[in-house]
Amino acid sequence: MDALQSGMGLYLTVLLAIILFFVGLYRARRMEKREQELLGIAVVAGALLLAYEHTGTLNLLLLCVGIVTFNSLLSDKSPKIRMGYVIVSAVYITAIHWIGFQLIAQAMLLGILSVITKLKQYRNRIENKRVELSRDLFHMGAGVFLMLVFMFESEPIAVTALMLMILGGILAICIAEMSEGNPVSNIVIGLERGGAALGYGALWLALGSLFAVSFLNTTNVLVVFAAIFIGDPIATIMGIHFNKIKLPWNKRKSVAGTVSYFLAATIISFFLIGYYALLIGLAGAVIESLRIKVDDNFSVSVLLTALLLILGI
Repeated sequence: MDALQSGMGLYLTVLLAIILFFVGLYRARRMEKREQELLGIAVVAGALLLAYEHTGTLNLLLLCVGIVTFNSLLSDKSPKIRMGYVIVSAVYITAIHWIGFQLIAQAMLLGILSVITKLKQYRNRIENKRVELSRDLFHMGAGVFLMLVFMFESEPIAVTALMLMILGGILAICIAEMSEGNPVSNIVIGLERGGAALGYGALWLALGSLFAVSFLNTTNVLVVFAAIFIGDPIATIMGIHFNKIKLPWNKRKSVAGTVSYFLAATIISFFLIGYYALLIGLAGAVIESLRIKVDDNFSVSVLLTALLLILGI
């Protein structure tokens, strides 16, 4: 009887986690239907995997609390109120660190993912090659920093650093929304593509990182980071400067960019997982080259995470 009750509690908590996600997803109704479906499939799969790995009902209840907490980070409230949610989120991370940082990362993934499209209402009109280069250098710099942290620090410290960077980024977005002309807003606006929401691309990159951290060991996390933090910006830089030959299936992408992505991801990953790196580099380059609705930093992370789990490296 006790086992039955425990099992029912587990299933009900998983169901609650899934319902909470879709409630948040409904709030982001501006997304196109196909993109909603893709995100729904990816995140529900993540919740079920988490339930498989963490069978404690308490852990899953805390997952639900985390979903609600992080869901509020990008809510419809004013920037000042959302800054308050940043503080609440930091307290949540500190308070439940003893149950495992992968669980907290998964809660942040589910919570932020469900409302990320709310940022689309904040648009920046700046776009030129200098902005793109600055974005890519910042992108790589953040990636190198995170990879070094994951290489030389313990997993709890590394995951905490990642989540604090995400909270810091959301805080910067809130400051940029409240007023223009201050140093923080100048940096945030200066790093965003024209026509895109402030921080929109960076948050997809953060979500891709959280997805990898939620399910992979440190070595495999570094493999995914090599693709999304190093391969992607290198591909963009090379694509800008050597863009004459386009891909047959996507005229917005160049052969030079895709080959650069493959080489960068493969070479770095080789030192981590050996010849499996060829498959990782190829898979990442192919999915990045496709014309799909979901941001490639997230889609590549999901694909490579699944592939690494299947390979059992």
